[in-house]
Amino acid sequence: MMRYIAAFLLMSLLFCGCAKNSVSKIPQISLNAFLPMDSMRVNLDTVLLDFNLTDGDGDIGNAPASGIFYLDSRYPGGGFLRADFPAIDPSIEDPKKGLQGSVLFYPIPQPTPRTDTLHPTRDTFHYEFYVTDRAGHESNHVITHDLIIKRK
Repeated sequence: MMRYIAAFLLMSLLFCGCAKNSVSKIPQISLNAFLPMDSMRVNLDTVLLDFNLTDGDGDIGNAPASGIFYLDSRYPGGGFLRADFPAIDPSIEDPKKGLQGSVLFYPIPQPTPRTDTLHPTRDTFHYEFYVTDRAGHESNHVITHDLIIKRK
């Protein structure tokens, strides 16, 4: 009996001693802000996405598989546009600790109203966006609130 207790304690110590990252290696994002809040004026205001990012193995960065993907709701057939992450200092990459932070993203091109007869002075849209890491893992998708684009 004592042998089983000793073995159990030894196994417990081994499992507890392992410093394993419990955060998923698949990136997760959450929206902090989508600005401006309700409307923007063409060539006067700038659209900004502010979101939190967590990646358990920390392999976010400027690489062909890694990026920010966003879709303008008015053009679903056009597909997602891709933007690169800026270079991330390799000294902060640690697969055991992961990577966590806030991202400020300015979509390029900035949205403009459609020019058809249904939208002579304003247009409404929202973004759907997600990120991928260097391994190609795709994060959850986030959809912003609607924003009105006004011609001056």
